[in-house]
Amino acid sequence: MYVKRVIDPKIIYYFSWRALLITTVLSTTVFFLYHFLQIRALSIPFLPIATVGTAVAFTIGFKNNSSYDRLWEARKIWGELTNISRAITGYVLAAIRTDEGTAAAKSFVYRQIAYVNLLRAQLRCRNVWDDAHIYTKLATAFFENKPFEQEREEIFSTFCSNDEAESLRSHHNPAQGVLNLQMQALAQFKERGWVDAYESSDLMRMCVDLYVQQGKAERIKSFPFPRQYAFFSEVFVFIFMGLLPFGLIGEFAKLSESHTWLTIPFSVLISFVFYTMEKVGDTSENPFEGGLNDVPMTAICRIIEIDLKQMLNETEIPAPIEAIDYVLM
Repeated sequence: MYVKRVIDPKIIYYFSWRALLITTVLSTTVFFLYHFLQIRALSIPFLPIATVGTAVAFTIGFKNNSSYDRLWEARKIWGELTNISRAITGYVLAAIRTDEGTAAAKSFVYRQIAYVNLLRAQLRCRNVWDDAHIYTKLATAFFENKPFEQEREEIFSTFCSNDEAESLRSHHNPAQGVLNLQMQALAQFKERGWVDAYESSDLMRMCVDLYVQQGKAERIKSFPFPRQYAFFSEVFVFIFMGLLPFGLIGEFAKLSESHTWLTIPFSVLISFVFYTMEKVGDTSENPFEGGLNDVPMTAICRIIEIDLKQMLNETEIPAPIEAIDYVLM
């Protein structure tokens, strides 16, 4: 997640220079042929081009709204995961007050920290249909996206017992496996009398809520933004950018022959606006891929870890994740 109020011009240049270079070359060529070689047939009436531009604007608007919905839903999911993690930890620690149950309660809290971190690592795994997005490539300059197997082993060694880690390694979905262990632990708490039936029901319902939020996140992860919308939106933008100089040259020629050079800067400016609008939606389609605009799952997981360890009254509390060059992951 990019946290600076004003986007660094270097980032804008990184994703737009190719398109702007093509537009500059095209509009300069049109100007040269029209002004110096007097090829007047290059001029196209601007009205049909404006009609195309209007249609393109509507298409981009639809795509951007849909992309933002995916991004915002992903952020709400992680907000719910944070809230439920705090609530279930507070409930377990308040309900279990016996000396015998203290160690079991602490293990339960540590598994909850393991759960959110495993889910984060799973969601950042590459799908078969993923491509190396330009924003994902750029983000690698700010943080290291470790292989899932390495992340999983680090999480196991930090938050799970050896027996739990061994049982979870064979799971295709280890985060779901941890939730299963959590529900088994709650059943044991009830059997041993550490929580009553009412408290056990409440805690089980919170685990179910975690299943629900995980399912929502996996739905976004596993179902790509429909390509018929994303692909043709980009195609339409390039068509409009390609037609634009041919329509502007005639409009500026109506002012005077000396104004035709304005085709170049105005073509570049209008193309930049449309291309940027297209990329705004494009970079919000998949919010779990480790790109600049993604949900900062690493920072959220650290916040959850800090809160839960403080609820355990531990003294060794990790520091919050800080943004690196205004990028928070």
